[in-house]
Amino acid sequence: MDKGYDSANLYAAFQRQDCVPVVPQIQHHKVKKFNDIPVCEHGVWTFAGADFKRRATKWRCPTGECQPKSTWLKASKRNPLIPRNTKRWAELYRGRGAVEREFGTLKHQFGLTPLRIRGLRRVRLHADLVMLARLSQALARVRAVPLAA
Repeated sequence: MDKGYDSANLYAAFQRQDCVPVVPQIQHHKVKKFNDIPVCEHGVWTFAGADFKRRATKWRCPTGECQPKSTWLKASKRNPLIPRNTKRWAELYRGRGAVEREFGTLKHQFGLTPLRIRGLRRVRLHADLVMLARLSQALARVRAVPLAA
């Protein structure tokens, strides 16, 4: 999702569904980047993992000299389970382009935008049939045997 979805309500709704949103922060004119990463006299603490059942992230002192050496922070909009400055978050967010392309294909080539039917049941049936068609195309591509050279 893009920055337009960066809201506390959305994060709470995702947590109720046991999902982890990958959303960049909105950049406000007054506050540049804000998060709840702990800081000590040794510097900014480093990410040390997440516990998805507890919905918390673990952070460690960069030198290990502080007491306690690590701490758990509850997941929130400002402190997501997959921190925004990690490589994993960047890889997940990079996949957004493929999702957007597929949405465009579904809307324009498979008729999910110009709906000419009425009623929620019929629209659901139409969307389900479109998804079955896309899945059958993918299955056909996987099952295709390449020609010998």
